[in-house]
Amino acid sequence: MRVFLTLTILIFIELSTIAQDSMPAIPVVCYFNPENSFTQVLPDNATFAKSRLAATSNIEVTYIDFPEQAKVPFEYAISLWEKYLVSSQTIRIKATWSKSLANNVLAETYAARVYKLSSSTPNLPYANVWYPTPLAEALSGKDLNAGDYDMFISLNANINWSYLTNAQVVAGKFDMVTVLLHEISHGLGFSSSMTVINNDTQGQYGQLGSAYIFDVYMKDSKKVNLTNTGIYGNPSTDLKTALTSNVLYFGVKNSALANSLPRLYAPATFKSGSSFSHFDEGTYPVGSANSLMTPNVRAAEVNHTPGDLLLNCLYTIGWQVNGLTGLVTGTESLPENIFEILVFPNPVENLLNVAIPNQAQARTIKIDLFNQNGRILQEIEKQNVNVETFQIDLSNYEAGLYFLQVLDGEKKTVRKIIK
Repeated sequence: MRVFLTLTILIFIELSTIAQDSMPAIPVVCYFNPENSFTQVLPDNATFAKSRLAATSNIEVTYIDFPEQAKVPFEYAISLWEKYLVSSQTIRIKATWSKSLANNVLAETYAARVYKLSSSTPNLPYANVWYPTPLAEALSGKDLNAGDYDMFISLNANINWSYLTNAQVVAGKFDMVTVLLHEISHGLGFSSSMTVINNDTQGQYGQLGSAYIFDVYMKDSKKVNLTNTGIYGNPSTDLKTALTSNVLYFGVKNSALANSLPRLYAPATFKSGSSFSHFDEGTYPVGSANSLMTPNVRAAEVNHTPGDLLLNCLYTIGWQVNGLTGLVTGTESLPENIFEILVFPNPVENLLNVAIPNQAQARTIKIDLFNQNGRILQEIEKQNVNVETFQIDLSNYEAGLYFLQVLDGEKKTVRKIIK
């Protein structure tokens, strides 16, 4: 009886802690533009779209009222994201074919909940802020909601959709793959809690007084953080002025972008559920490389790649992301001739898979494993490499943050490893 009572108390304490440190997230609403753009944005190469390498994350979808033909582009979209994201936790999406969304709305998306994580969580960008469920689980390496949904996506059933997955542009139709790549990004954390209140006189952010992780990287025209309470009150009229200034930026952790930070959508007239959670369309016009996350998807617009700016934003808020170039890892800035490798699973328990680009000729690969203090823990040299994937045993190392550096001639890349 005493054992049962103790176990009950422990379960109650754990559930109470979770309840106090999580709450429902704010939806993001995405609109459409009926004008045909007749544009295509496709990956520069087939590394992720057609790669033979294993995905580094797993996304599962539960469909509510979806027609069978609409499931095909959905599965294709998640297969693309699975090769960009690194997570040991399955991302579970509830997708609803909705007939109740407003006529001008393409979709509505939000993480199931937002969580505060322990400051001891490895690789945590900030403590005491809200993280969306998929990111919170990726960072903590834990299923925080007991197998429940991590993200909700509602698509407007009344839209003239194109269900093609071959990137063909169709006049008058909205490419579902493009829209889903966009929507999933919101659920992953490309979403702000910034809003305008009190008859549009003040700006405000956060839930229960705490910002979203996305919010803490938002900057004004002078590159001052909007969550800097020494400058901006929360709420305040000054914050409202900044939020509707048409000049907001996202402070990515990449020195190569220090002078060209991603510009956010901040129209003079606040648009609930849309302002701030998108890139500025004037800066990234339809058909350009970073146009996926602009606020209004057009008919006959095809975009099947996230773009470097979005990937850098996701990396900055805490995601481990494949496919970045010029990435800043720790204090080291990687060279522009970075070559693509995949490391998975990450976080890892025992065996780490390292997948390298396949090349026609065998060559020597040198791998160094560092701890976060820069001390080399392992030096591995692979002679006459002609396979794509091999394994490194990390079972004897303690939990924590590590760095894996891979040298292939003049080419180098570094990946953060969480154990």
